[in-house]
Amino acid sequence: MEQVHGKDRWADYVASGPDTIGGKYLRQFWQPVGLSSEIANGQALPVQVMDEEFTLFRGETGTAHVVGHRCSHRSAQLSTGWVKGDTLQCMYHGWKFDGNGCCVERPGEKNTGAFPQADIPGYPVQEFLGLIYAYFGDGEPPHFPPFKKYEDIGVIENHATIFPCNWFQTMENHFDETHIAFVHTFGDSHDKLGRRYELPEMNFYETDYGMIRESKVSGGKTRKVHYVLPNIMRIMIPTFNDLMEVGGWRDTNIILVPMDDKNHRVYFTMNVHIDEKDMDAYHAMYERFNEKVKKYPPIHELTHEILAGKGHINDYLDHPHLLLLEDGLAQAGQEQIVDRSQELLGRTDIGIAAMRKVFEREMLAVASGEPTTSWSPMTVEPELGF
Repeated sequence: MEQVHGKDRWADYVASGPDTIGGKYLRQFWQPVGLSSEIANGQALPVQVMDEEFTLFRGETGTAHVVGHRCSHRSAQLSTGWVKGDTLQCMYHGWKFDGNGCCVERPGEKNTGAFPQADIPGYPVQEFLGLIYAYFGDGEPPHFPPFKKYEDIGVIENHATIFPCNWFQTMENHFDETHIAFVHTFGDSHDKLGRRYELPEMNFYETDYGMIRESKVSGGKTRKVHYVLPNIMRIMIPTFNDLMEVGGWRDTNIILVPMDDKNHRVYFTMNVHIDEKDMDAYHAMYERFNEKVKKYPPIHELTHEILAGKGHINDYLDHPHLLLLEDGLAQAGQEQIVDRSQELLGRTDIGIAAMRKVFEREMLAVASGEPTTSWSPMTVEPELGF
């Protein structure tokens, strides 16, 4: 049996490497590896997921594949090679691999054809609502898609950004509604919830798909947020300020994927309904937003600069991703991997305490070789709360 940490048992669920308890748990689920829009037909990219490096490539047919990072011949990085059909050819000596990682060609060898001894890892891949997912675990992949398809699909928006801290710190933040009253006051993004004026009463409990958060302030409606465990949150939230002009709050799935133990990528899949008469204004708004994004440093770089004292968030109140900068500073400001032995939890942290208990149970199951919880697909909808 693997050792689960004692007093510092949180060290297990923050780890994501292939030989760690937390990493073995995360590998039981489909994980996003990129936006569909990030990779064109015939292109290959290096990706870092859960403290490992892989190659994402899209065949000339349009099918996405994920294989090992390096060629089995002389360890060249495969993303520097050529996509030919649905195979990837190494730029060093031309060895070629298919989407399953099978070596199908070795130029210059007596046997130039398939050579199983040279196969590299290949992983199941699926695309869903603008994200590319891969499964890195053992055995058959779980149910796909990892979260429920929107019942009434309008316009699907996808965003992705790097946060310079451990993924579990952001997951804990997702269970912490109190932070809205303070962290998100720079951009006023959540003011409709009324949390700035009164901290909400909250209730958390486990469900067959993960967990749920119910919150409410005096005279207000109940807000319901759903967690598809281990790393997805379904929530109604405001989008970035520059995109609020058309469409308003979005029905959003937020997925957290470790790159390594000090950085993770945050994926947003948003569903928004736009009236036909507003479509031109919507597209124009989005074009302005994308052009503005190009003019500003990315969130992870700016977070490091501000935390090093080289600026302040007040210098960037017009940043198109201000909402993420607010969260990035709060979470990375705990250190990239927070030392939880130094914290002092209070009444507003009931959600964090509740979710940690669930994760500790799952970590114990992984460590002892017992089955983890088989989460069911979510069948309920989030509720706005105002």
